[in-house]
Amino acid sequence: MLRQLTEKDREIALAFAGDCPSENIFILGDIEAFGFEDKKVTVWGAFNDSGEMTSLLLRYNGNFIPYARDVSKLNGQEWAELIYQDGRLETLSGLKTVVERILPYIKQTLREKKTAYYAKRNFEAPLDLTASRRRDIRMLFPEETDKIVQLRASIPEFSKIEQSQESFRENMEKGISRTFYIEKNGEPVSAVSTTAETRGAAMIVGVCTKKGYEQQGYATSCLVKTLAALKAEHKEACLVYDNPVAGKMYKKYGFTDIDKWVMAVYQKKNNGLRE
Repeated sequence: MLRQLTEKDREIALAFAGDCPSENIFILGDIEAFGFEDKKVTVWGAFNDSGEMTSLLLRYNGNFIPYARDVSKLNGQEWAELIYQDGRLETLSGLKTVVERILPYIKQTLREKKTAYYAKRNFEAPLDLTASRRRDIRMLFPEETDKIVQLRASIPEFSKIEQSQESFRENMEKGISRTFYIEKNGEPVSAVSTTAETRGAAMIVGVCTKKGYEQQGYATSCLVKTLAALKAEHKEACLVYDNPVAGKMYKKYGFTDIDKWVMAVYQKKNNGLRE
């Protein structure tokens, strides 16, 4: 049985997804930030005959994210029908093992499908702090976000990633994002950020170094500083990557691949059901 969850279901939903804080960082983050009554978010649960939750689906605007502890108990056709009837599907994303149970049944036109590696680092794992002891590592303040926006814009692989300075600053002020960076000659040359921080995990993003400053350990120092901060707060670190070279660096610092992350982008449904 599928049903929409309400605030009364908070405990059961958080317990179901909370045993895997990195895998469910977006689901947990949206529930923590918006609850069950906000127009941006809808949460549904699937229950067996004994009343036990077997899978969960969260919608944030047009993005749908499913989760199941045991994928064999996830009815992909049932969830696909619910998504279609909702009428707001733009992207279906999540762990590959879960998402691919639903993908074959989605009726809308698939525009693009992206797959990347998904890795996490347990905060209890040992961490060599040597690289984080540089005196020139700084923590970004919300009013300085323009520095990092400009740094990313100067790096080709980051120039196509859209994030406004306003949303960047807003996320920092909410406490769901932080950035460590190194500055040379009055400008940032390397940085590492987090996003979607929850009580138990944080997504590592924006690991970057300006051209001409590579291979000097700047990004590594910022990364270790970030991991040390998360470790002190008992938060798992997770990240998505598709660059094998970057993957080797992350594994060197304790990250392990847990699955792949899939993002399927669909043509918008035009049936009068969209908000």
